[in-house]
Amino acid sequence: MPLTAYRTWALSELVTPAMLNEQVRDNGNVLILGGGGFVIDGGGGVLTTGIAKGCLEVPYNCTLTAVRLFADVAGNVVIDIWKDTYANYPPVVGDSITAAAKPTLSAVNKSQDTTLTGWTTTFTAGDILYFNVDSVATITWLLIALRVTRT
Repeated sequence: MPLTAYRTWALSELVTPAMLNEQVRDNGNVLILGGGGFVIDGGGGVLTTGIAKGCLEVPYNCTLTAVRLFADVAGNVVIDIWKDTYANYPPVVGDSITAAAKPTLSAVNKSQDTTLTGWTTTFTAGDILYFNVDSVATITWLLIALRVTRT
C-alpha cells in the first residue's frame, strides 16, 4: 500500500479510529523498513563452498525488497539462500528462494539486486534462512544484507 499524505488535525476535529489507522498504523507499516545481515568469514583464508555456519530467523512477516553483497576484496562468489519454516528446520537446497538469479559477485566487491526476478520474496515470522556458498574465489569475508518491508 502506498504512503498516505499526512494531514493536519484541526483543534476541534473528532478523530475516528479509521483516521488513526490510516495516518498512524498504515503509514507506519509503509515506513517500516528493515533488514538483516549475515557475515561469512573465512578466518583469514578464502571462503569455502557449502552451507555457511549459522542461520537467520525472520523476526516478523515481511517482503524481501533487495539483496546486497559486500566483500572484503574484489572477487567472485555465488550465494544461494534457502528458507523454511521453524517446523521444517533445517532448510535444504530444495528450499532455495533465489530461482536462477542467485546473488553474485564477479570481479567486484559489492553488488545489489532489487529486481529479484523469480525469487520467493514473502517471509513469515519464524522462517529460517540458510546461506550456501555455491562457488567462491579470492573473497575472505562477505556480508549478505537483506532489505525488507514489514507486512
